[in-house]
Amino acid sequence: MSFYRACAESLASENASRLAAMQRAEKNIEELLEKLGREFNVLRQNSIDVELSDVIAGYDLLKTQL
Repeated sequence: MSFYRACAESLASENASRLAAMQRAEKNIEELLEKLGREFNVLRQNSIDVELSDVIAGYDLLKTQL
C-alpha cells in the first residue's frame, strides 16, 4: 500500500510540475505577443506618419507652384 501511495504521489508531483511549467510558458507567450503587438503598432504608425508626411509635402509643393 505504501508503494502504491508513493507512486501516486510521484505521479501527482510530476503532473503538478508539468502544469506549472505549462502555465509559465503560456504566460511568457502572452507577454511576448503583447510586446510584439506594441512593436508592430509603433512600426505601423511610423509608416503611416512617413506616408502622411510625403502627401503633405507634395501638397505643399503643388500649392506653392500654383
